[in-house]
Amino acid sequence: MKKNLVEIIKANPTAVAIIDNDCWWLMREPSENNPYLAAVESEDASDEDWDKHDAWDEANKLANDRDIEPLGTGGYGSGCCYGGDILQALAQIVGLKVESV
Repeated sequence: MKKNLVEIIKANPTAVAIIDNDCWWLMREPSENNPYLAAVESEDASDEDWDKHDAWDEANKLANDRDIEPLGTGGYGSGCCYGGDILQALAQIVGLKVESV
């Protein structure tokens, strides 16, 4: 079942968006709060350190571009590219129409 991004953002106003050119993630907390970050940044990071780091990241994830209901028309300014879904969700929350980016 696809998630409703507008409702997720409303319920998590302090969420952190990580936006790339062709994908995005919405997280509860910034990645630097991952308690296993220092361990995986060390030269002697173990597989167990990485597993714990990745499990924290997964549990911290609220949504990403692949698991939400589509927003917008699918053109520029909507969809996964450059956080278009996030832009469209924020626009819906404040009552703004975004036609293109």
